[in-house]
Amino acid sequence: MELGASWREASLMRAFARYRQQTGLDPSQSVQTASLSAYPGVARLILDLFRIKFDPAIHGDVAARAEQAEGVFTEIMDALQTVESLDTDRVLRRLALLVQAMVRTNYYQTGPDGRPKPYISFKIRSRDLIDLPAPKPYREIFVCSPRVEGVHLRFGPVARGGLRWSDRRDDFRTEVLGLVKAQQVKNAVIVPVGAKGGFYPKLLARGASADDTRAEAILAYKTFLSGLLDITDNLDAKGKAIRPEAVIAHEDDDPYLVVAADKGTATFSDIANGVAGDYGFWLGDAFASGGSAGYDHKVMGITARGAWEAVKRHFRELGKDIQTEPFTCVGVGDMSGDVFGNGVLLSKSIKLVAAFDHRHIFIDPSPDPASSWIERKRMFDLPRSSWDDYNRALISKGGGVFPRTAKMIPLTPEIRTLLAIDDKSLAPTDLIRAILKAKAELLYLGGIGTYIKAPSESHADVGDKANDAVRLDAGELRVQVVGEGANLGVTQAGRIAFARLGGRIDTDAIDNSAGVDTSDHEVNIKILTGQAERAGVLKAADRDPLLFSMTDEVGAHVLAHNYAQTLALSLQEASAVVDLDAQARFMLELEAAGRLDRKVEGLPRAAAIADLRTAGRGLSRPELAVVTAYGKLELSAEIVASAAPDDPYFEKTLVQYFPTQVAKFEREMKRHRLRREIVSTVIANTIVDMVGPTFASRLKGATGCTAEALTIAFEAARQVFRLDENWRAVGALDLKAPATAQMALYQEIANVLRGQTFWLTRHAMTDKGQVQALIDAYRPAADALMADGPSLLSPFEQKMVQARAQAFIDLGAPKVLAETVAALRPLTATTDIADLARAARWDVIATARLYHAVGDAFGFDRLRAAAASISSRDPYERQAVRELILDMVSEQTARVRTIMALSKKPAADPGAIIGLWSEPRKAAVERANGLIDEIEQTAEGWTFAKLTIANAALRAAAVQSPV
Repeated sequence: MELGASWREASLMRAFARYRQQTGLDPSQSVQTASLSAYPGVARLILDLFRIKFDPAIHGDVAARAEQAEGVFTEIMDALQTVESLDTDRVLRRLALLVQAMVRTNYYQTGPDGRPKPYISFKIRSRDLIDLPAPKPYREIFVCSPRVEGVHLRFGPVARGGLRWSDRRDDFRTEVLGLVKAQQVKNAVIVPVGAKGGFYPKLLARGASADDTRAEAILAYKTFLSGLLDITDNLDAKGKAIRPEAVIAHEDDDPYLVVAADKGTATFSDIANGVAGDYGFWLGDAFASGGSAGYDHKVMGITARGAWEAVKRHFRELGKDIQTEPFTCVGVGDMSGDVFGNGVLLSKSIKLVAAFDHRHIFIDPSPDPASSWIERKRMFDLPRSSWDDYNRALISKGGGVFPRTAKMIPLTPEIRTLLAIDDKSLAPTDLIRAILKAKAELLYLGGIGTYIKAPSESHADVGDKANDAVRLDAGELRVQVVGEGANLGVTQAGRIAFARLGGRIDTDAIDNSAGVDTSDHEVNIKILTGQAERAGVLKAADRDPLLFSMTDEVGAHVLAHNYAQTLALSLQEASAVVDLDAQARFMLELEAAGRLDRKVEGLPRAAAIADLRTAGRGLSRPELAVVTAYGKLELSAEIVASAAPDDPYFEKTLVQYFPTQVAKFEREMKRHRLRREIVSTVIANTIVDMVGPTFASRLKGATGCTAEALTIAFEAARQVFRLDENWRAVGALDLKAPATAQMALYQEIANVLRGQTFWLTRHAMTDKGQVQALIDAYRPAADALMADGPSLLSPFEQKMVQARAQAFIDLGAPKVLAETVAALRPLTATTDIADLARAARWDVIATARLYHAVGDAFGFDRLRAAAASISSRDPYERQAVRELILDMVSEQTARVRTIMALSKKPAADPGAIIGLWSEPRKAAVERANGLIDEIEQTAEGWTFAKLTIANAALRAAAVQSPV
């Protein structure tokens, strides 16, 4: 009343205050309201700021509004000088800053009856608010009404994540922010970055029936969705953005809004799509994946199948095939659940000795894998089931099913032996703790709850009060492997602690990413089929049958991602000690750019990294999982901002992303709204999976290349040297060769790929800078050199190849593949050889013979090998060694070019033409070679200083004037 504000303006101010309270940093709404009442002039200025920015009745473009708003904001800051209370100043200042950070609102929209809508939504550029807790979203929308409050957080223009029904009235934003962390990391494998939403229904009646509660929740959900869609751009048939009515946008077009099911909303996808349909939203039923015309994750079993890829890799690298060899498992969940039910049916060799959910505890001390699998399948196929439905006659001696409501549970000798306990009976909570401590091979988490933490964490830190009584510290686990089919089964600190103790574990974001990956494929396919429908090349009636016909292929695409991503972690784990410094620098770069908060992500700070370095240890697998996600997110963003996705070669990348059944819509694919994002995501995932998360950053630092040049060079290197073929050949050795042999072969291919990408960036930044041009320029030479094999090399290099091949064979690799991979490293010179041959019009084989003969005659090959063998923790010394190797290669290439000029045609005898060049410089050449021989014979071996002296001697021989 003191403000002279209307009821609608009062509602708006309350909405502001409710949002500020949800941030967790501001006082209650009543305290904020008191501050506004105490200073009505400031409050009126805040309302004026909002009106100037967003009232459609005010004429003027966005730039003019922003200029006027800046003036009003200055007035507010001046007026705050008269406020005596620091707390009151903070309240008013933060409300003003909130309005200044807003970019859209539905406040001025009206309903079909011409009256204001009964809810208010506003969109915030979150990173403009300095005081928001980390991580800060890219944008967020807050919806406020008497029926519901909710928030939707997005971490980029193209973002995706679930909407959950929250029961946390006063801090649902805090809840959502905590969950979006994992979503952001999980989304690294898909096109959108992370997003998450939550809504709190305010009108749920106590004691209401389940049906009445659900009905009210659905009304709240619809209101929340309407608040989001009210201020989201639409697209017309030609892809042009359409601004919502009565919305002034202080940002660019923003039409991508996709949601998903989450806690409490698992069956709401069709409801969400119905709301989107009422708005005529361009995404149609792609707005919320998984509806009646979408992929059913439980039927596909896709989340569990993805997690099982991780579990299989853990055991495969431990030397066990869990698809054929029996193994023991304890689990969290029941057979009616998607992730648990599907998961424990994925191998007929599982010996599920114990499991529990919120209702029962199941124990089968010595199960028969075959009959127990059949019984679990029977239960899974029931409309509803619990462990109480398990046929007791099929449980081994001493086992049983026990209700968690029991006061005490008697323990048979078989249970006591299984769990290694002496107690004759235990309370249900103590029995569950004993199950979690069991000495089984696998702990499979497929139910709700956080059951493992680090010793350094309190139960309050975990934030899952319901399971405080059963939760363990990581050191109490006795399993070899933890599979996280469910979310948040282990805290990140708990994962790290378990991994440090030798346990095999990834993260939930890695293990259960298949669900979100499947949904993303569904959305992108539906966008494509929608375009095909509008173009008249697909009938609407044919869309759903087409979609369902692709289920298996979509599943195969998704599982390939799970396979590749877990392999990437294994490769990084194998080189974790060597890579620690590069990872530390990468984290520093991200922090400096404000894109990483180590505390939030559970990553070690500088002091902890120094301790790891001293101890000769690297990052643990769960930490590597987070670094991998950031590597993918960063690189994908850089690629999409470059011209790389527009390279014609990547059109096939786009086509291959989609199932073969929609390949006929290639014309529509090229106009796909997310074409560039899809290509960028696929490329970024491939780069990071094959050569690691820090490679792109290191390469750009070493060469000064752009993300575009890096992308083109990487793809060209894979194709020119057919490295994908070798990579697939190594993958085909699963369970046929030891995992150690596979890791060694993968690492060699990855090292070659890094090196070839490095060399090709020089060409990618020139007029040859398209993928196909580089392939055409260098693949014929690479094929010719690979066909002739090591015979072209110097005797020294031949011995090196033979030694590498033998090392692979000794590990258990097949002889032919070992020799093929061992011979890849000398191909580094291919581009130089091809350029030399082209310039001199020589045959590439003759040029290669001369090139390697020069390397042998003058010791270049020995010097490069010596330089490559120098190990240093000092990044600057490593950079100096790399520069020295580059200098040697450059000098060798220049010398070959000079020697080639001495012959009008390819020399049959490389030694003869080399002699023509060397004879006049005989003394200098002999001095250089003698120096290399002398250093090689010293007990101390090579150092950087000795390499520099030897390289200088080689250069001196070249500049020595012929006598």
